[in-house]
Order: sequence, then C-alpha cells, then structure tokens
Amino acid sequence: EPAGTPVTLGNMPVFYMTIDSRRLPENVQYFAFSMFMDPLRLMAAFQKAVEEAKTAEGFIIDLRGNPGGIGGLAMAMGGWLVQDDDVKLGTMTSRDSTINFVINPRLRGYTGPVAILIDALSGSTSEIFAGGMQDIGRARVFGERSAGAALPSVFEELPNGDRFQYAIANYVSASGRPLEGEGVTPDEGVTSDRALLLEG
Repeated sequence: EPAGTPVTLGNMPVFYMTIDSRRLPENVQYFAFSMFMDPLRLMAAFQKAVEEAKTAEGFIIDLRGNPGGIGGLAMAMGGWLVQDDDVKLGTMTSRDSTINFVINPRLRGYTGPVAILIDALSGSTSEIFAGGMQDIGRARVFGERSAGAALPSVFEELPNGDRFQYAIANYVSASGRPLEGEGVTPDEGVTSDRALLLEG
C-alpha cells in the first residue's frame, strides 16, 4: 500500500498525502508534504510547525516531488510567513475573471529565515508558492528548476473512465513572470545525484 492518507478532489484520481514535520539537529524546523491537498489536515500541521519554528534558527519548506494541488493553499500557507498587508504571490487570469493571490497575514506567524526546496517534480501550486515567496523576497529557493507546469486545470472524466486534464487559466508570478514552461529558478542550484539521495 502507498504511504500516507488517500485524498481526492472532484474528478482527480486518488493521491496519497504524507506530512513530515520535525526539528533538524541544526536547530532548523523542517516541513515537507506530498501535495497541496486535504486543507484541514495540512493547515493544522503547518500551523503547528510554524509555532514550533519560533525557537528555531530557520524554517525549511520542502516541496521536492510535490506536484501541487489546491491553489488557494499557497495563499493560506503564505499567511503564516508574511506580516505585511496587500502582498500577492501572483495573478490568475481566466476568460472571464482575474484572481489576485493575495496573502492574508496571520497573527503570531513565523518571521525568521525561510528556505524552500524544489526540484524538477515540483509543479503547479508548489511553483506558485515557491515563485511567489521568492519574488516578494520572503524566502530563498534551493534545488533544481521546477517543472514549469503551473497553470490551473480541471479533470473531466471521459465515457471510458479515463480522465482528461486541461488548463483553464493563465498564471503569472508576483514579478510578472510566467511560470508555465519556465518553472521557478532556484536562488541556489543544488543538483541531486544517486549518492546524495542514498544518504537521505
């Protein structure tokens, strides 16, 4: 059986949600999760991690291998890390509407240094969050260029049971750069190799 809790939304297939939150030996808070899904569980765990990070030297948010999920959760997580009003991660434009991904600051959020880890499998909401936090100067991004698959999309179930996924809007980051096809470029490139992966 896959690790984690099964989650789904609409016509999306079942995914398995895992969360890893702990204090590293270097006195840095570490938070990793497999998807931006299961909002109640994810946000409760992230809030707890933020509270625990108050005594840490820094906060690492690991989005490696995270394909995204619910776009609004990028704003929700950002609210625990940004103290200023009217800050936005980016803008989503569809045929008939424009949505600004505005962060609503939370009381008692984390104000220390933030590092976000990404790789070539970080997509969609992972890119919106990482690219937006990078653009507003709230986090430094480490790792490999992300997938460049950031457009919001929906799944339709076809008569034979297959699912057809298609984009429904465009998205540009806070700096005005498109993420689709480009991805997020890390501030510090770190390329994984087999030896490093085996070391964990």
